[in-house]
Amino acid sequence: MTPLVYVLEEQVRDLLSQTGDDVQLVDGVAFGFDDWTVFHAYTEKPSSTPSGYVCPCFATHADSAGFLDEEKLMMQIRRRVDPDGLPIVILIAGTGAGSSPSCRALIVTEKGVAGADTRFVPRRSELYSRNTGILETSALAEKKVVIVGLGSGGSPIALELARAGVGHFTLIDFDRLELGNISRHVCGVNDLGRYKTLAVRDQVLQKNPYAQVSTMEVNVNQALSQVEDTVAACDLLIVASDNDQSRFNLNQMSLNNNKVALYGRAITRAAGGEVLRVRPWKGPCYNCVFSSGTVAGREEEMSQKRQALAVLPAYVEEDKINAMIQVGLSSDIAPIANMVAKMALVELSRGIETGMTTVDEDLVSDFYVWANRREEAYANWPRMGFKWTHPSILRWYGARVDRDPDCLVCGGHLEEEAKP
Repeated sequence: MTPLVYVLEEQVRDLLSQTGDDVQLVDGVAFGFDDWTVFHAYTEKPSSTPSGYVCPCFATHADSAGFLDEEKLMMQIRRRVDPDGLPIVILIAGTGAGSSPSCRALIVTEKGVAGADTRFVPRRSELYSRNTGILETSALAEKKVVIVGLGSGGSPIALELARAGVGHFTLIDFDRLELGNISRHVCGVNDLGRYKTLAVRDQVLQKNPYAQVSTMEVNVNQALSQVEDTVAACDLLIVASDNDQSRFNLNQMSLNNNKVALYGRAITRAAGGEVLRVRPWKGPCYNCVFSSGTVAGREEEMSQKRQALAVLPAYVEEDKINAMIQVGLSSDIAPIANMVAKMALVELSRGIETGMTTVDEDLVSDFYVWANRREEAYANWPRMGFKWTHPSILRWYGARVDRDPDCLVCGGHLEEEAKP
């Protein structure tokens, strides 16, 4: 099999523009996969690190006449690197028809030098073609999203928005990935011990290598001013955190800065979940819904030891801690995360032609309920059967929830329109 080499078109263009006819050798890095039959090669360190085996990479370019002294090139490379049995990837940039960039690759091994097929990862302007690009649309490239909580709910939301072409992310979470997270998380065992923010950032950049992703490894409740500054600069706030204190704090921030916020959560063992949309001053805020008894009896999903220790007495036995930690399946979390992502795209697409208009016309409720199983809070729901006139499992149910005139957070502003 002829080796296959992927390279960023943008980096090849930069190489051609910076070096002119003065041929130089640039140190890069490559990652090999599948018994060295596939390589991802870079002229500079990538924004997210692939999972393949690292091997040496060098890049240069032919002169304006298309000439390159390959023998001299090989002598230079052998003086600079001891391959130690690893393949060496060489990228040779040039100019093709119509002044478009071209690139060929050579693979140097102990057996000699062999040619490779080279393919471009598109530059920014070509990312959004359904046929040749890797993202679905360019409409949301300038949108800024803050996601708080990068666990089993927040991480797939981030990836869905990256796939849809959202170009700016701020990811906030202070937790690290643990063994118990992996079965439900977008990241795998190679990311164990890492901050969830940094691991998810790499996943986002694998979907959109040109996205701008910043991270904050902070506890929202202990960094209120810092987080609020970030919320003030965003287009949409998504809250997938695992405690009500952070949600109430973020609710206040969204109202202070007139930012739409989406709250998604699962209840015990992900028997079901809820999604709340807060459009400041136009509908209920988080405090209206979760302080008024509207959803009384809903229990938070307890999925981590940290959460259990926060509510159990000191020196409690390990078996009681483990009994309290009851997680749901990844497939139980997925519908809730997907609903948040869909509602996020609706909000981000306002005033933009993206095909989301009709969805917006259907999502008239601000509060949605989902049940995975008829247990816990949903134990008395009727069986699904063949009826569609009542709420049942595996169907979204939009509930009418109004602003609470006695809400301590927004109740005193019922007469206000949306702030400018």
